[in-house]
Amino acid sequence: MRLALALIGLVAAPVLAQTRGGAGADMGREFGATDANKDGVLSLAEVQARIGRMRTTQNKFSPQQTQTLARLWFARADANKDGKVTKAEADRLLTNTFRAYDRDGNGTVTQAERAAARAQALKEAGAVAGPKR
Repeated sequence: MRLALALIGLVAAPVLAQTRGGAGADMGREFGATDANKDGVLSLAEVQARIGRMRTTQNKFSPQQTQTLARLWFARADANKDGKVTKAEADRLLTNTFRAYDRDGNGTVTQAERAAARAQALKEAGAVAGPKR
């Protein structure tokens, strides 16, 4: 699971199903990897840099897609609008995203739920979030 794709939620994990606990552990690792200056918060620049290094399947995001995804994710994650995202804010976004995607409420996001979430997120992002071909 990639921190930056919490926006389009739980769609980057190459597993058939993802539990909330597993997603949380992945989020913790991604938060640490994204926090380049190790100050305990994420800046928009750090999020954008992390997304820029991501690959989806065999493709990378274009610079425009990277910028759009970073801004969308950051706007949703920065709950108090102070220009930085704390671990608590990132966890809150993950929790809300997980609940939205776990349509049957059983604590696991299945491959089918992930596909439906991905389609909805790409629709909301105006398909800008697709990989560069």
